Amino acid sequence: MIPANIQRTHRARLACVYVRQSTQLQVRQHQESAERQYALRERAVALGWSPSAVEVIDEDQGRSGRDAAHRPGFQRLVSHVGLGEVGLVLMLEASRLARNNSDWHRLIELCGLAGALIADEAAVYDPRDPNDRLLLGVKGTLSEAELFTLRLRLHEGRWNKARKGQLQFPLPVGYVRGADGGWELDPDLQVRERLAYLFATFRRLGVARAVVRAFKAQGLTLPARLTTREGYGMPVWKVPTLGAVVRLLTNPAYAGAYVYGRWSYAGAARSAATGKVAARPVPLADWPVVLRDHHPAYLSWEAFVRQREQLRANWYRDGQPGAARDGRALLQGLAGCGVCGQRLHVQHRAARERRAPSYICDHAYRDGAARTCQSVSSRPVDAAVVAAFLEAVSPLRLELALRVLERADQERAARRRQQELQLEQARYEARLAQRRYEAVDPDRRLVAAELERRWEEALARGAQLQQAFAQADRDDGVALTAEERATLDTLAQDLPAIWHARTTTDQERKQLLRFAIAAVDLDGVSHPGAVALHIHWRSGTVTTLQVDRPRPGEGALKTPPAALALIRALAPQATYADIARRLNTQGWCTAFGRPFTSVHVGYVCRRHGWERGTRHAGSQTTTPGQPGPATEDAAPC
Repeated sequence: MIPANIQRTHRARLACVYVRQSTQLQVRQHQESAERQYALRERAVALGWSPSAVEVIDEDQGRSGRDAAHRPGFQRLVSHVGLGEVGLVLMLEASRLARNNSDWHRLIELCGLAGALIADEAAVYDPRDPNDRLLLGVKGTLSEAELFTLRLRLHEGRWNKARKGQLQFPLPVGYVRGADGGWELDPDLQVRERLAYLFATFRRLGVARAVVRAFKAQGLTLPARLTTREGYGMPVWKVPTLGAVVRLLTNPAYAGAYVYGRWSYAGAARSAATGKVAARPVPLADWPVVLRDHHPAYLSWEAFVRQREQLRANWYRDGQPGAARDGRALLQGLAGCGVCGQRLHVQHRAARERRAPSYICDHAYRDGAARTCQSVSSRPVDAAVVAAFLEAVSPLRLELALRVLERADQERAARRRQQELQLEQARYEARLAQRRYEAVDPDRRLVAAELERRWEEALARGAQLQQAFAQADRDDGVALTAEERATLDTLAQDLPAIWHARTTTDQERKQLLRFAIAAVDLDGVSHPGAVALHIHWRSGTVTTLQVDRPRPGEGALKTPPAALALIRALAPQATYADIARRLNTQGWCTAFGRPFTSVHVGYVCRRHGWERGTRHAGSQTTTPGQPGPATEDAAPC
């Protein structure tokens, strides 16, 4: 029987069936609910609408109904109602249309203005009728209250299980679930040792990006678990990435701790695509559930905390020194302003590569001050700090030599162990592919061809790893002999020689300084012509030094004296171009390290007032093979 409130004017417009389920899991598994919602199409036909006038809106499948901002289907429905194109809106229940009173009442208001009806499985409601309007309002209120009740019940149940360490979630790679539901170490020896090697490498290098580079240079992969629907949770080996390494280093599960509540979802920021609240990390001290010694660990809790602190110290923000980078300013990240207390920035001069960088405090200038706080050349400051550092660590040189030898042997053994495990895994995969190929029926040629191809790929992968590891062994060299150990022992005791060696990079020098020095405050304002240094050692002591500022012209770039002597000797008899070719042939360069040109030679001659030769090609010249003046035996720059 058709209700009396359905008029001919309603049937002249569309009947919209709104279909929605809150999550993708419900869409895949709760088929009965979806079937009942799609069956509302037949209810619309039974109420008098033709099948062509019934439109099903199901774009919001898998989306929550708590707000309309991220529900394009609901927005389209509201748009059709507002344009007067809809005569009937069908829903399974009020909670399908909205879980929010503001969205629900806005739709009722539009339906009342446009003269559209609202229907469910039980009845048809007219928003213009006071009784129906009241009933629809009650249904919307109950729908919103039901959402809060369900959320609270599930929330408290989840937290109660988490406080007991019984809330289950996907285990990180390196762990498997035992028969009793507890966590156990992965039985795969390669997975366990690769994770232990990863943590040891980070303790040695201190930078996650350096760990990634080291793993790629050694040809090592990282264990992971599949997150796709097919084969979910299965172990795989992937090329290391920075994100994967950081996730492993910051996961407290590897310290044997059961942790819940590392992320907060209480903020107002939401994803533009899904509408879900954006997660924010919670500080370690505020983690609500931390059950230590919950399962076997790969490293201690103290080591895990140090890892997090090291990763945070690598950020160049929030007052952290940042990771040591390339560049000649050795106090990068350590230098602070002794006047205002702000951090000093490093200012490099790209146009003058051979000029020393400067430490500059420009915080006040960027905020509108008339000038910068101070600017100090790094050359005298770095030299004084390095001298103090070398003097402070001199009693530890012998111990340093022994540790260098021990660490070199340990790193070589650990690296070879990881390579052997990965090669053994590749050989196993090749043997497995061979067994699968041999077990197939030869008459199934298509299957046999595919299995043969996989077998050949496994063999090629094993051969490639074998070749790469053999090359790594050749590059790494053999174990040190007794004579080489004695030489390295002597060299390690001569720390200044190592510091100034060409093979020692500026990044390595910065890392050495950071082992002993926490910060250096510079004050180039209080003492005219000098810079006061306050070196804060990690031991807690403070050393105060004072160095002179560079005088005007000191350290300025100059043409090498031997090159000047050669120009002076050749100027009366050779053209500028010939002199430039002669200088370049002998390996001389300008003050900026560039090859000589006729323009530069002419500038030098005019500046010193030397008699210059003719510029004509027919003039007498000195060939490159002729002997030069006595200064030619000086070393080129």
